[in-house]
Amino acid sequence: MKEQIFLLSIATLFFLSGCAPEESAVADIQMKSNEELSVMTDSFTREDFYNTLSHVMEEADRFEAEGDLKKWIIRTISEEALYYADDLTEEEIIEISKARLTEDQVWKEIAETKYGVTVSEEELNEYIDNVTQSFESPLQQAYADILGLTVEQLNHGFDMDVYEKNLLWEKLRPKLEKAYGTTDNNKLVEKYNEEVSEGSR
Repeated sequence: MKEQIFLLSIATLFFLSGCAPEESAVADIQMKSNEELSVMTDSFTREDFYNTLSHVMEEADRFEAEGDLKKWIIRTISEEALYYADDLTEEEIIEISKARLTEDQVWKEIAETKYGVTVSEEELNEYIDNVTQSFESPLQQAYADILGLTVEQLNHGFDMDVYEKNLLWEKLRPKLEKAYGTTDNNKLVEKYNEEVSEGSR
């Protein structure tokens, strides 16, 4: 379960359920085969993952971007290296990263303004500690290495927004169940993503 959390975070597929927006910016990109992905997740060492991701920061630095957009560019390039069969152009990297940044902002704004769902810094830090306690995967270690961070700095800094979204979803879901009259997680995801898609236009 904890391995899944990190794999989803680095792939920027945020929820523990593995959901992603229906009209995702990466919908038409060819993914690596299940066999390739299985080999990677089952047998890759920290060094293997590091070698796979070693170019990420150099490539990300070529873009004139800072702050949150730079973070999303790093994530998009990392996801490309790990999961995509297709190579992305610089234009695609920018397009995907900007779309995901906007989507993330709208997702959280709707949760707060329409449903009154927020998390405090104390809640979030406690949540991160709970889900990452005594857990460091080779991928997580390598990802922290290429960012020049410790795993703790990765979790409580760079990827804090990913964990925030996971926690927000836990608190948001009961409200969505009431609003949509269903407990089906896939339907809840679909309905909420429709709201986010509308808000992102």
